[in-house]
Amino acid sequence: MPEQSSSLPTAGILRRVAALVYDAFLLFGLLVAPLFVVTALRSHSTLPGDGVAHDLPPIAPAPIIWLYMLCIVGGFYCYFWRKNGQTLGMQAWRIRVDDNNGGRPNWRQCLVRAATGSVSLLLCGVGFLWLLIDRQHLAWHDRLSGTRVVVLPKK
Repeated sequence: MPEQSSSLPTAGILRRVAALVYDAFLLFGLLVAPLFVVTALRSHSTLPGDGVAHDLPPIAPAPIIWLYMLCIVGGFYCYFWRKNGQTLGMQAWRIRVDDNNGGRPNWRQCLVRAATGSVSLLLCGVGFLWLLIDRQHLAWHDRLSGTRVVVLPKK
């Protein structure tokens, strides 16, 4: 039986950042591999034999590429937070996202968490650093989404 979230300590900034870095490697593959395949297929079909790769037209307009990246990254985090509260990086660092009642976050909480967490990162990590001064050790996205990140005990 899973341990109650309220009895578990809140995760600190180092574990959270380590999990983000771990997940960044997975996300890099998810983001780049399909684009690489599309580029390879297009270059093979549109370039003469002595063509130069930097002469290729863009795969898609920049807004489409940004939307693709946003959907992949947001979908990755929301899916895994909703499914079992953890991404692979979070599993490696024994942390989990719970709602304030100790259960899995709902889809709305996941979307709010992903959006505000992204803003926190874009603002030089201020939203993450906030947990250093917060009494309950919650980051901006924890507070705004009604979730918390807990450290799981060793098995």
